[in-house]
Amino acid sequence: MNNRNIDVHCHFFNAAFGFNELLEAGWRLLHGDYPYKSNELLKAKALPVTTRKVVGYVKYIASLLVTAARSSQANYDYEQDCYAKSQWHPLQPIITVPLMMDIFFAFDNGSRQQRKTRLEALPAAERKTAIAPASVSEREIPTFDEFAEKMKNMVIEEYKRQAARKSVAGMYTPKSALPVARELDRMIATFKAEAMPAMATKGLPSGGNVQMTRGYKKHLKELKALRKKNPDTVFPFLAVDPRRIGIEKLVRDQVVRGSFHGVKLYCPLGYLPSHPDLYPIYKLCIKHHIPVTAHTSPGGFPSQCSNIRTLSRKKDGTVVPVVFDKKTFEATHPVKKGEKAQSLFFANPENWTEVIESDGLDTLHINFAHFGGQEDIKKYVAGSADPTNWTARIIGLMNRFKHVYADISFCPDDDMLQAIDAIVSRHPIVEERLMFGTDFVMLMIDKIGLRNYFNQYTGIKPRMMTANPQAFLRYIK
Repeated sequence: MNNRNIDVHCHFFNAAFGFNELLEAGWRLLHGDYPYKSNELLKAKALPVTTRKVVGYVKYIASLLVTAARSSQANYDYEQDCYAKSQWHPLQPIITVPLMMDIFFAFDNGSRQQRKTRLEALPAAERKTAIAPASVSEREIPTFDEFAEKMKNMVIEEYKRQAARKSVAGMYTPKSALPVARELDRMIATFKAEAMPAMATKGLPSGGNVQMTRGYKKHLKELKALRKKNPDTVFPFLAVDPRRIGIEKLVRDQVVRGSFHGVKLYCPLGYLPSHPDLYPIYKLCIKHHIPVTAHTSPGGFPSQCSNIRTLSRKKDGTVVPVVFDKKTFEATHPVKKGEKAQSLFFANPENWTEVIESDGLDTLHINFAHFGGQEDIKKYVAGSADPTNWTARIIGLMNRFKHVYADISFCPDDDMLQAIDAIVSRHPIVEERLMFGTDFVMLMIDKIGLRNYFNQYTGIKPRMMTANPQAFLRYIK
């Protein structure tokens, strides 16, 4: 790494990743095999895939089609080009840390796992009769072609709406939806060819001891190839969700022994960092010096469920159930424009206290991505005394634990450099722990040009570009 600048938080996934996950999640929902096949967990009720159920997913995929239609390699090349042409006038390429995303569990409300636990407690003779039949008959389930066509049309219509009102500098946007329709048809054909015949009844194979959904597997392979081609400038992080079967094995194979450099958690999709299935991974991270980045802002792409059941492990080792109810939460926590209730609940940095205070986990290298979010950063600078301010909470964790970091990815306002300087003047620890990040490709969705983002941060304190991310990434030279 030497002393080259580092973008510690970027993304190179594209619309193909999202659309593949939509097809697989939707098809499994129709057959009662979501999020797992029936031989992985006990079969649950099949569900109709309604417009209301997938609308958030569809909007997300359409936004990627508008702004992130390139391949991972092309997105990497685009970032390097924007950086080279920026006001930083660099002499060397920027080092990138592309973070994988795992959106497959966006429809999972935790009820299936809870049902499995209840059934396992029953005597074997009673389990069969306790399994509910599918609520949608086979005759009501559409063919895969019908289902895929419906999803394609929904994405295209949403794409048209978004493309009509968005124009992002430097990003290619087709003048019509025809190229998009062709690309979606190609994705469907590839998906169908690779999935048959298992797809007809039980969803896609999980890959043995590890569940490898189509989009997840595709993006994993792309990042491995990108790392192999650019070993000095690409250090990818593996997306980890405790609900994915075999996730500990994936971390061992892809991070401990493989091409990935760290672990990425995206808790707004419906789990807490204190989920008990994450603790074996944290122990691996400490043993093998693996850094962890966690989404910590009130926005983003959250779970599409309004009611979510999950688990949390306390620092004394006890495991307790946790229930999120959107209506109840919003009654006591006002949700402002741009915020998501699921993000406010699951991404709160305070949730990490139980983890870091657990025996042996205080040396975990954690990056609280987005530093709590741009609005909380600005409120903190303005003198907010709100103890729940996420930026304040992260600074508190920095003061308590020597391996807590944060990045300022997706903080695009013009006055952010001044805000950071103001915070550093009050809390010198921030100068030692804050890191630069872009959040490309996500920042393109909100019409923020990547070169503009680099230009905006011209003059950022040098150690936030080099020494701090090197220390977080466990590479100091």
